Amino acid sequence: MNPAFLVFANVVLLARLFVLFKDDASTGRSWLIKTAVEVVALAVFYPCSIGWLVAAMVVSGANLLGWRREIRSRQKNLSRLLLGIAEAAALSICFAPCLGLVFRPELARLAASLGEVTVLEPLVRLVATPQTQLALLGLLLAGNEANLVIRAGFDLLDLKPRSLPAGQGVIDVREFSRGRVIGLLERVLLYLFILQGQYGAIGFVLAAKAFTRFKALDDRPFAEYVLIGTLLSACLALAAGDLVRHLGR
Repeated sequence: MNPAFLVFANVVLLARLFVLFKDDASTGRSWLIKTAVEVVALAVFYPCSIGWLVAAMVVSGANLLGWRREIRSRQKNLSRLLLGIAEAAALSICFAPCLGLVFRPELARLAASLGEVTVLEPLVRLVATPQTQLALLGLLLAGNEANLVIRAGFDLLDLKPRSLPAGQGVIDVREFSRGRVIGLLERVLLYLFILQGQYGAIGFVLAAKAFTRFKALDDRPFAEYVLIGTLLSACLALAAGDLVRHLGR
């Protein structure tokens, strides 16, 4: 893949993680900070051109639309997911040969002199390689973006349980927050195992998750909710891992 696109795609996904990690609607200030981060990244990594101007317009427009949808949309997860897909598609055009958005020439000269200014040159060069950027892209997709797919699916199919197991009352925000973190760690581990070709370790991760929920699984609706979420989460992580392995060949 285009290294220039990979770097900026990772910047956008990291910025999305800042504003979309929680279920609560993000504030206008958060979206403004996200816009500033992305525009600064454009200014640092790429020279001014038609492609640069189009990319700046895309991220500004997408973030403005995202903020407005956060306020008005009743299906926030679906809106967030569709907006991310639309923004990625639009940005891919900015980095296509027709617009030619490429790295600044100064970055190559700076990279050549890294050894003179830092002893961390090998680490910096490793992070900057297309292979590492591609792996990071898959990690971000398997993390927060996959969570949006899962949450949007639950919303559309109305699969959220109405109560906690054993009649403990209505599910609160903390329950969903713990589930989000568990699911994120689960997908990260599965994704890393796929990249390493350690398919046998996948069963260990799924078994560990089932063990922590063992008593709660006596409640059938909650058990089905956990099973659907786990299977969907695993499928998305495996898909991200296989996609990165295919693109990295």
